[in-house]
Amino acid sequence: MEEKKYTPQPLEKVLKEKADKGNGICLTQTCPLREHCLHYILRTYTPESYLYTTCTNLNHPLMQTEKCPLYLSDKPVRMPLGLSNIYYDMPARIANPLKQHLIRYFNRKRYYEYHFSRRPITPEHEQYIRQAAIRFGWHQPIEFKGYVEDFLW
Repeated sequence: MEEKKYTPQPLEKVLKEKADKGNGICLTQTCPLREHCLHYILRTYTPESYLYTTCTNLNHPLMQTEKCPLYLSDKPVRMPLGLSNIYYDMPARIANPLKQHLIRYFNRKRYYEYHFSRRPITPEHEQYIRQAAIRFGWHQPIEFKGYVEDFLW
């Protein structure tokens, strides 16, 4: 069986896929963040054949401001790949309970997507993993299998 590995896609390909799936778009003309927001950029990739699409509610008080809750930056973020390396130097008394805790926290499917590098680990989850390791008694630096730059959706 062929092992699946995560490979980042070019922004244009990602936008076409997201538009085909009907991801939310933003039609604002006054937002100060619009030029670098993935929701705003996505509007140009929505197929013309769609009669309806999901879009943001511009009447929300925080929309079209610097504090937009739906803002997604068009700048790639450096994210770790692969959890398998983090256990190499850990003693079993720390590694086993930490692994079980992470499986419960992320759920088994997401944990193994992270573990086998099928999905990049978000910055929030990376921070959680580092803090959990400290709580379980591991005070050495956490070494992930690798890093990738990709967009946060």
